[in-house]
Amino acid sequence: MNKNERHVLTSILAGQYEEALSLAGKLTAGTDTDLLRNVALSLSEASAYAKALCEGRLAAAPPDHDNPFCRTLKKLQKMLWPAEMWDENANKASLPERGSATRYFDRDIETGLYSRRAFLWNARALIEEAPDEYGIMFSIGLDNLRYVNDTHGYESGDVYIAKVVEILRQCAGDSVLLSRPAGDEFAVYAHGFDDEDSALAFAQETRKRLLNTTLEFDGETIRLRTSQGAAVYPNDAISSNVLLNYATNAMFSVQNFNRGTFLRFNPEAYRAKAAMMSRQERLDELLEERRIHFAFQPIVNLHDGTIYGYEALMRSTRSDFPSPLDILQLAEVQYKLPQLEYITFLVIFDWVAQHLGLLSQRKVFFNIISANYLTMEELRQIHPDYVDIIRHMVIEITETASNEKEMARRINQFRQDFSTLIAIDDFGVASSNLYRIVDFRPEIIKLDRFFVSDIHKAAPDKKKLILDFIEFCHSRNILIVAEGVETAEELECIIRMGFDLCQGYYLGRPEFQLQEIKDEHVLMIRRLAAASV
Repeated sequence: MNKNERHVLTSILAGQYEEALSLAGKLTAGTDTDLLRNVALSLSEASAYAKALCEGRLAAAPPDHDNPFCRTLKKLQKMLWPAEMWDENANKASLPERGSATRYFDRDIETGLYSRRAFLWNARALIEEAPDEYGIMFSIGLDNLRYVNDTHGYESGDVYIAKVVEILRQCAGDSVLLSRPAGDEFAVYAHGFDDEDSALAFAQETRKRLLNTTLEFDGETIRLRTSQGAAVYPNDAISSNVLLNYATNAMFSVQNFNRGTFLRFNPEAYRAKAAMMSRQERLDELLEERRIHFAFQPIVNLHDGTIYGYEALMRSTRSDFPSPLDILQLAEVQYKLPQLEYITFLVIFDWVAQHLGLLSQRKVFFNIISANYLTMEELRQIHPDYVDIIRHMVIEITETASNEKEMARRINQFRQDFSTLIAIDDFGVASSNLYRIVDFRPEIIKLDRFFVSDIHKAAPDKKKLILDFIEFCHSRNILIVAEGVETAEELECIIRMGFDLCQGYYLGRPEFQLQEIKDEHVLMIRRLAAASV
C-alpha cells in the first residue's frame, strides 16, 4: 500500500468518509484502489443514511441493497416507517422518482444538488435511455474559493458557492444533471447531443457563463475563476463513473499546470500520469525498503599504479530503475531528495563499516546529492562508528547551488567536524568553476571527461589550458583526477601532462565487489611515470 492509499485508509479509520472518498477518487485505478473506494463509498452512504434517520427523516432513501453497512439500519427504518409506505419488492421506502428534492440522502445539504452517488446513478439512467446520443461530463474546480474564504470570510465563501450554483442551474434540465462531489468541486452531465462538437460546445458555454460572473466583497471585485475538465460519451468512456473520473483527472491537470482553463480528457496523458504514479509508488518502496546498493570503480594513483580509492556509484536493486539518473529525477519531482540522500548515506556507511579492513588506506569517493539536506547531527546518528567510517571517505560535490556562500560554509563545517576530504566532481561543466575552488577549498578536483576524451589528439591551445590548470591546482596542494580514461593513448597522455589520479573503463569498470587493476596496467603506469619525472 502506497502513501496516498494509506491517507485514504487513515481517513476511513478516522470516520472522515467523504474526505476518504474524495482522496480515493484521485488514485490510479487498481485492485487495492477499487477496494478502498468501495469501502469509503459504502461507509459514506451508511453514515449519511444513519444521520438522516437520527434526524427523523424516515423517508430517507436507503443505499443500494448490497451495502453491507446498512442492513441493520434498513431494519430499523422499516420498524419506524409505516408499513404502507414500504415497497417490499424493491426493499426500499416508496419515494418519488429521479429529480425529486425529497430524497434527502441523494442531495448535498448546502446546495441541494445531487450527491456523487445519486449523480452517477441518474447519469447512468440518461445514458441507458438514449445510448446512441452523445453526452458530456465536465468537472469544475473553484480556483479562488480558498482566497475568498481566507480574505473575506466563510460567509462570503458561501455566497460565492451560491452564485456558482445559480449559474449552473441556468443550464439544468431533464437531460442536464448537477452535482457537488466535494466542497470546491462541481460536476455537470448533459446528454442528448448529435455529435461530440455540440457536447463540447455546451461545456464551453457553461464555462463562459461562470467566467463572466463577478461578485463584490468588501469593495473588491471577484470574478468566478474555475478550472474545468471534460470527458465525452461514448468516445472517452461509456459508464458514468469512468466519465466523471476522467473529467476530474483533466480538471486536476488544469489546476496543476494551467489554472483557470478548460481541458478535454487526454487518454495518452492519463496513461502517462498513471505510469508516473506507478513509478512514484515504486520510488516509495525503494526508499522504504532501502533497495539500493553501490558499484565501485577504482581511482588509480598515476605515480605508482596503486589504487588510491574507489568511487561508489549508486545503483537500484529494482529492475524498474535501470539508471541512477532515473531515481534522482523522480525523487526531485517528488521532493524526496532529502529522503534519498539519507538512505544513500545509511547504505554506504554500513558498507564502509563492514569493509574497513579490506579498504585499508584506500578511500571511498561518495557523491552527495546536496550539501544542505542532512545536518551534522543527523550524520552522526546514522552509524555508531561514523568517525572511522567518514575518515575513509572523500565527499564529492556536484550540486548547482543557489547560495554558493552558504554551501561553502556547510562544506567547510563538514570538513572541520569530520576530518574528511572534499572533492569537486565533473569540474569544468555547469556550475563547477574557479570560484568554487576558492570558496570550497577542495583537496581533490575531478576534471570532467569532456577535457580528457581524446586528449592525446587535442589542439595545443586546449592542452596548454589543461596544463595551466594542473599547475594552478598543484600550487594549492590539490590533487587532480582525469575522469573517463578509456584508451592507452589517453592514459599515456595524462601521465605525461602531470595528472595525479585517474579513473575510467580502461583501468576498471564499476563492479559490486572491490577489484584490483591488471598487473600490466600497473607496470605501464610506473614506466610512464618514471619517464615523465
